Amino acid sequence: MKFFSTLIGSFAALLFAGCERGTESSPPAVERDRTPSAEEIQHVQATGQAAAKVLMESLGGQLKGALQTGGPVKAIEICQQTAIPLTSSVGVNLDGVIVSRKTLKPRNPANSPDEMDRAVLEKMSKAVMTPGSPPQPMIEWQADVARFYHPLMIQEVCLNCHGDPTLFSPELNDALAKAYPQDQATGYALGDFRGVIRVDIERP
Repeated sequence: MKFFSTLIGSFAALLFAGCERGTESSPPAVERDRTPSAEEIQHVQATGQAAAKVLMESLGGQLKGALQTGGPVKAIEICQQTAIPLTSSVGVNLDGVIVSRKTLKPRNPANSPDEMDRAVLEKMSKAVMTPGSPPQPMIEWQADVARFYHPLMIQEVCLNCHGDPTLFSPELNDALAKAYPQDQATGYALGDFRGVIRVDIERP
């Protein structure tokens, strides 16, 4: 009887010890410091500015050419066909880079902002209201991606398709209604804040 009592006691001790080992907590994972270095900030600024410049020159050149050859209606056609693909193509030759355009008043729903975009757009919109304080490029840091935002302002040429719709020709209003049935991007004046070029840059 004593033998069985000893055996049961030993078994219980082993079982208890096993349970204790099973409930031991693992050491907490060490989080990486994601504070950007001066070198990374410089890289994001340079990459973002370069990508934004390429897009503005390529897309702007196509739209100006369309305006010269076929007027605003032709520009709407070219914009509908090429704006999104051309914007996406800018990042193809840049490793870890994705380029898009975002605005609070999208013509194409694909350019609608997410929550972070919206916060940046609203900050830049307020900056325009302060005399002598135009919006400046901004960077938003995420764990794995840095978002570079380049502000876009309404220039005189933009008013051909983004200005007062009551001044548009019937042909242009028809073209806009067909190409962009959810269009919100009219009613701008010279110097208004239009939106941003967003450059997503993969972090090391």
